[in-house]
Amino acid sequence: LLQVFTHSGGDFMEFEDYLNMMSVLSPSASALAKARWAFKVYDTQNKHILDRDDIAKVIQDITTSEGDTEDKLNNEELRVIVDNVLKEVDLSGDGYITYEEFVQMASASQEFVDSFKIILN
Repeated sequence: LLQVFTHSGGDFMEFEDYLNMMSVLSPSASALAKARWAFKVYDTQNKHILDRDDIAKVIQDITTSEGDTEDKLNNEELRVIVDNVLKEVDLSGDGYITYEEFVQMASASQEFVDSFKIILN
């Protein structure tokens, strides 16, 4: 998140960057704003697409706790999930998810919008 939300790309977040991040992660942020920033979070290599490796990394990150190797997906399970994600989101069938495809999927998914937020109590 730090790399995505810092405008300088540095190792620290300025207050303006923090406010920007919190506004995107707020429950009232638009689906488009959330999708735009989520794509940047998932596009770790800044290729402007999400390929099989990017999708697999996201799946592994959200299904495995740090240090938890017992519940880690095996290669076949991971491949099946990545295939299903591409089948659902890769509208052009070119083997990766473009920014436009991601935004279309994320903006249409209330579950995505509801989960991409931080609630402060």
